[in-house]
Amino acid sequence: MSTQFRPPTFSETVLRPFFARETYLGLAYALLGLPLGTFYFVFLVTGLSVGLGLAVTVVGIPILVLIVVAARGLAQLERTLAVSLLGASMPRVAKERGAGVLWRRLAGQARSGATWRELAYLLIRFPTGVASFSIAVSVVGAGGYAIVAPIVIASGVRGAEFGSWRIDSVSEALLLVPPGIVLLFLAPLILTLQARLERALVVHFLGRVPRADFRRAVGHTLARGDADAFSLMADLELYFGPGPHLSATRLEATLLGLQDLGLVVSARSGPVDRYSLTAAGRTALARA
Repeated sequence: MSTQFRPPTFSETVLRPFFARETYLGLAYALLGLPLGTFYFVFLVTGLSVGLGLAVTVVGIPILVLIVVAARGLAQLERTLAVSLLGASMPRVAKERGAGVLWRRLAGQARSGATWRELAYLLIRFPTGVASFSIAVSVVGAGGYAIVAPIVIASGVRGAEFGSWRIDSVSEALLLVPPGIVLLFLAPLILTLQARLERALVVHFLGRVPRADFRRAVGHTLARGDADAFSLMADLELYFGPGPHLSATRLEATLLGLQDLGLVVSARSGPVDRYSLTAAGRTALARA
């Protein structure tokens, strides 16, 4: 059975992006970049400055704790926006466990790389948000104005100025129509490329599963009984959700590390290896 190659039509290559849902979701994310990025930057810089400045007193420590807790909530908001608007694959973030002394849990968060990545991303969101907002508004606004400029000038409204050149006649405004049409046709492509870059950035900072959480999830899975690597991967996808944060290479490296620590043992069963917790592994899992 042979299949014939059908080249894409004009509507599929040029017009379809204008009706694609992803184009407008990416535009919405870009427009949110300026207000959200500005708020994150002002809030974090002000809070950290005040907290660090008063760290020598009793007042500064609670302020820093509140900033860290708020940053985790804001980072979760960014994860939700990235999933909803950019289609990013984000791991499900487990809630903090209530066991243990408060200060010990806070110290653990301060040592966690995930906490610092969240703070870094929220600060980076300011320059990237300003850039994405500016590009989106410039592309859509400039292209739209160039097309309607002749009508605007003909109605008696004063034209725009581009450096030393001021558009004050319909004939001059007509010169803007062709580049405006080209710019609008390129707008979906520009917005899509911008959304991909933003998705890659947010996944890099917020789309990782901490090593301790990954090991803990493997331990909880093996606590139900021995399993092979395929079953472990399926359980981890149910636990964290599918995405680039899970890979067979990472699972293999984690299992090897747990075996070196004497927490997991493997046994050959037919063509595959099956893994199970040792007594030390069950003890460590209970204390985790």
